[in-house]
Amino acid sequence: MRKSRKKKAISLPGFSAGSGISAWFALQTLIIVGVGVSATIIVNRITSIFAGIEDYNTIRVTLVIITLVILLIIFEILQYRIIKRHLEKICIAISRLSHGEYGHKLKINRRTIFKGLSSDINLLSEELQNVHMLRNDFVNSYSHEFKTPIASINGFAQLLLDDETLPPETQKQYLKIIVDESERLTSLASNTILLSQLDTQKIVANKKPYSLDEQLRHCTIVLYNLWRDKGLNIQGDIEEISFNGDEDMMTQVWLNLLNNAIKFTPEGGTITVTAKQKNKKIIVKIEDTGCGMSQETVDNIFKKYYQANAYMDKTKKGLGLGLSIVERTVTLHGGKIKVESQLGKGSVFTVELPQQS
Repeated sequence: MRKSRKKKAISLPGFSAGSGISAWFALQTLIIVGVGVSATIIVNRITSIFAGIEDYNTIRVTLVIITLVILLIIFEILQYRIIKRHLEKICIAISRLSHGEYGHKLKINRRTIFKGLSSDINLLSEELQNVHMLRNDFVNSYSHEFKTPIASINGFAQLLLDDETLPPETQKQYLKIIVDESERLTSLASNTILLSQLDTQKIVANKKPYSLDEQLRHCTIVLYNLWRDKGLNIQGDIEEISFNGDEDMMTQVWLNLLNNAIKFTPEGGTITVTAKQKNKKIIVKIEDTGCGMSQETVDNIFKKYYQANAYMDKTKKGLGLGLSIVERTVTLHGGKIKVESQLGKGSVFTVELPQQS
């Protein structure tokens, strides 16, 4: 047998559906009735004076007043019940939102005066649900990323403590792993703080004109040891470009994109950096002949903590925060970034910036 489930009662703290509304409508009814009765008496009196009759149609006036009062009372009762019902639904929705039911929405009636308020509450519900999902994803992803290096550090430290007969090379190897994982934790914390700051930042305060072409060349030189050790061929087609922005923030953008290109390009591969000006826009492309990405990876590559399965071997494992930081930085400068890629055919990251930002 199917068990019937009882709906959980929603309490409305601080709200009584009838208290304030009843008083308001009672006062409104008295005012309207008072005005109507006064107007009727005055009109009747004026008519009596001009007609020269002491009491002009008293019975008819009395009936008019009684009818007016009855109609007004009926109207106010109906209006009160309709508005009370809508307000109860709105208050229930707000109460559910306050208790964590972020998916709850109101059915919008086009004929109600609360249509705009209902739409705003539904929009609030969607936004809260999105924030709740992002928070959960952040906590889960951060916990996972944080737990992995801690487990490695603990495990290898325990091996060093328990086994005093380990040869020096093995001890050195274990200590190297501990150092690498410690640096990974430090990088995770720093990047998380940086991304959090960028998410709350609305404008770029430290803008100034600087040479973007020299910046790209400098970033390539900074990573020289990495691409030299893999025997990569670095090609460039960079115009002389002046850009108005935060030089330090944009340096991190190019270092991140170049570092990724180096990381995922096999030995002997090619990385091409181009920078052009076209239609009052600066277009920078960083192209590699690396392993490429699937369409699923392309669709998710800028999400926080996202790491494609193809990139999960130890030599290429990252934090999944770099490209999120890149996208946010480019957006803050009024630009946009996109990626084109195919598995086995490499990737092209294109950054488009306004000529004057």
